[in-house]
Amino acid sequence: MPQIQPFAREPLATFSPDLMATIQAAPLPSLGAGPIDPALTSMLSQPGNTLLLGDTPRHRHPACLSGLWLLAGDLDRSHVISQDINDPEGSFWHGIMHRREGDFGNSKYWFRRVGNHPVFQQIAELDPTYHDPFAFVDACSSVSDDDPDSCASCQHLQWLEWQALMAHCICG
Repeated sequence: MPQIQPFAREPLATFSPDLMATIQAAPLPSLGAGPIDPALTSMLSQPGNTLLLGDTPRHRHPACLSGLWLLAGDLDRSHVISQDINDPEGSFWHGIMHRREGDFGNSKYWFRRVGNHPVFQQIAELDPTYHDPFAFVDACSSVSDDDPDSCASCQHLQWLEWQALMAHCICG
């Protein structure tokens, strides 16, 4: 996994040390489904998995778990959680999940439901190639196996997006 960016270190430090170590050891998520991370999947599957979230506000647990399941590569588990979160963060995770499963139109639907989210601006400040979630959906949909650079660029943005949204969920 690439390094956690400085802006996300303090919020993510709220998580248990075991969860943080597992996140840092996880493979970089693909633009599609997977790869499944067995260590993170095992940790998140344990009863009492919300204890891993440390001091994260209780009302943010579902959003954090949805994001963690995305990181673990289990789109279905993330989807089950995000579709029941009726706020912009739930719609944001839901949009990411549909983008990764290749349902790009549905992804844009969920990003429209997010509205004007501060994480969009934060990502654009971190990486000027990011314009908005809709352009990013289009970029991900056009990535081909013949162009590893565009794939790596989109994965980099996706990792920034995950960190920014997770930090927002923890702090918000």
